Amino acid sequence: MATPKSSSLASATMKAAPMVPPGAQLPGLVKGTQIATQPVGARIKSLEAAIEADPYDLGAWDARLRESIQEGKAEPVFERAVKQLPYAARIWAAYAEWCEMQDSAMALGVYSRCLQQVPNMDLWLSYLNFSKRHQTLEEVLRSYGRAIDLLGSDWRAAPVWSDYLALLKHAYNLKQKKENPDAELQGKLLAEDPNPIDTAKRMLKKELKQKQEESGRASADISDAEFLRVSEVLKIDTDFVRKVFQRCAGASHSTMDKLWVGYEQFEKSQGNPAMAAKYMSEHLPRYVKGKAAYKELSQLGANMDFYAVAVPLTPKTELEQRKTFDQWRAILRFERTNPLQLDTEELTARVALVYQQASLACGFFPDLWYDFSAWLDLGKKQEEATEVLRKAVQRFLPKDLTLRLLLAQRYELGESPLPGSQLEAADDAYRKLMDDMPRPCPLALINFLGYVRRQRGANDFRDTFLEATESSPHCTWEVYVFAAMTEYHVYGAVEAAAGVFRLGLERYGDREPSLLAAYVNFLIGCNDLRSARAELTQGVLDKLQQAVRDKLANREESRAMRESLAFLWQKWARLENYFGDAEAVRRATSFRDSEYRNLQRDLEVDEENILQTPISLGLSTSIQEVEESFRFLHLVPRSRPELAVNLHLAVELEDQVVADAEAENQRLGAAPAVGFSSQVARPDTSKMLAFKPALDVVSSRKRQVEGIPTERRGEEAQLPVMIPKCLQDLLAVLPSRPMKGAKPDVDYLLMVLQTVSIPPVPVKELDTFRYDSLRLLKSEEDRVFMKDDEDADGFFSARATHYRERLQAKRQKVLVEQHTKQEA
Repeated sequence: MATPKSSSLASATMKAAPMVPPGAQLPGLVKGTQIATQPVGARIKSLEAAIEADPYDLGAWDARLRESIQEGKAEPVFERAVKQLPYAARIWAAYAEWCEMQDSAMALGVYSRCLQQVPNMDLWLSYLNFSKRHQTLEEVLRSYGRAIDLLGSDWRAAPVWSDYLALLKHAYNLKQKKENPDAELQGKLLAEDPNPIDTAKRMLKKELKQKQEESGRASADISDAEFLRVSEVLKIDTDFVRKVFQRCAGASHSTMDKLWVGYEQFEKSQGNPAMAAKYMSEHLPRYVKGKAAYKELSQLGANMDFYAVAVPLTPKTELEQRKTFDQWRAILRFERTNPLQLDTEELTARVALVYQQASLACGFFPDLWYDFSAWLDLGKKQEEATEVLRKAVQRFLPKDLTLRLLLAQRYELGESPLPGSQLEAADDAYRKLMDDMPRPCPLALINFLGYVRRQRGANDFRDTFLEATESSPHCTWEVYVFAAMTEYHVYGAVEAAAGVFRLGLERYGDREPSLLAAYVNFLIGCNDLRSARAELTQGVLDKLQQAVRDKLANREESRAMRESLAFLWQKWARLENYFGDAEAVRRATSFRDSEYRNLQRDLEVDEENILQTPISLGLSTSIQEVEESFRFLHLVPRSRPELAVNLHLAVELEDQVVADAEAENQRLGAAPAVGFSSQVARPDTSKMLAFKPALDVVSSRKRQVEGIPTERRGEEAQLPVMIPKCLQDLLAVLPSRPMKGAKPDVDYLLMVLQTVSIPPVPVKELDTFRYDSLRLLKSEEDRVFMKDDEDADGFFSARATHYRERLQAKRQKVLVEQHTKQEA
């Protein structure tokens, strides 16, 4: 039977997030119906097994906590849960509310452990409710002050602002009455809201009320005398209340309208209208922007579970986690646009809070932590950014190589010159990285060697490399390539680089053709084609001999061997095809067949039984290999499009030079645009100048008229005759002076322009075309056209219409008024 204690926790956890019912199916367990019928001991054992199998199984944790509450032994299970999930706000809230049923001091201890590290609004509201039930008035006000300082910019902070200002207004009014008994008659008191402490007392659960009575603990004193005492202690005066109101007006939440009305009343009650208007005008823009920002944020955060708990990304959890992450990312994207127009420091703190809240539900997304640190760097908070990355790898992503490397690099590159403590921290970060990473992890060792070279010099770099080749589990052939290229590019030691390559070939040459390809690329870069050719020839010969011996000895077919042979031969063929002479090309193309025949002779095969090509052994040259032999960078001839796909599926080996060329080509967008033929030359329109008319009739005519004396302007104000009649009519009805009054009906004008019938304008030929003039031939055809135009219908025809008469009358009236003013 469930005790009152268990019912309290059940209600608490239901408000946070629905607990898994006893009959629900839990991941990794038998069906839920079987669990429900099991005895209590068997159920607990099954749940413990599920938690051991997956420590992030939230359903198993919820069910196990419920069972522990029913047992009456919940504290050890809660401690295990918060240790495994220290960022789970709903588990902390359930733990504290369960402790409240046992002892308020115990609950306060739980809240004090989690409030600062879990900036969740629902968790803080649970704490504030606890504070109103069990703490003194001074402690309640201090708790609200801490909540405002931490979460005041949260767009869901309306309950915190409303309750805090309700308490402050009551304290302010009492102080005003004490200082001025006529304050109410003079309009200096503020409109009060219900006391939130009194409301919390009335809503206190029967079990808690009974427990308080049994323990003899009195509820918080909210008498007027206590409010006056606390006002003196906390210095709640006019400036204090004004600052809280102004901070509230600069936030974005659901009660901004109500609180803005309260702020207006507060300023007007001071008896200085000019000062009140000044303060209101200063904060009104932020209030308006805050309302708009809240509207947008409420839409972006609709249906979001703010009690969600971050769990590692698995096929079962990734879909739901990705959905939550996308919502938080949309909120962050909006917040970073600075919709409230805050200064840099305020904006950095506001967005940082959103990142912290997002990490509670999406902490296993590494890009969230990188964006968070980059945002703090942008706000000149480098130390906080480093701490964010440290927290990410310590709590959420200890195996994420990118974040670990980034953190170690931040330690290394923090200051210049690097202090000893910082250098030691960087050294520890790199060494711990290699200890924690799965083995082998060559990239971790490579970055550590790069760090040693940068900070300690060439000798320590070489000693560390040689030590790593003997003892490090992370040493692979890639580490040899890195060391060799460092010798060549940093120290200019060609012989030392070649020596490192040869050491690597002695250790990995038979298993890693990519190492040989890297060595050949190095030799080609050094312009040592003879050595490159010799290495490739020997590599192809060794692979061919081994493959033939395996086949003739009836050993199991080795796909990797055939791929290695094809890979090396393609690289050799490319080298000879583009940089060798005709004899070298001929030798490379026929090498496999000729050597195959020689190998058969070495094995004493009869001459008449010698196969000319190794096709029977699957070692002959394929069309795909021939295509690759003609490759240059990303350019490859393809006999059939599907061969490109098949080739990548078949051959897993990769030449780094080829891969880099393909990647660079894709990044730079060298492929032709979709839907356009690459054989047709097209102009680059992005570099063209915008079109401008050859003749600006209106502007040029205006300049001409301005240069004419006033008495002759009426005669010369006619429009140029070279413009077609329909355009003259349109220009005639346009305003000739800056428009005043109502704007014209644009929709009606567009409707007329779309429906009017304009006859075609015959133009026999263009006499000349210049940028400064445009002359049209005036011929008999033009006169005939003008005569036909007079008989035509339409708005722009020469025949008078109702609309034309109205417009011309209006224009005539304007001209008469202008003449009257000039004569006066």
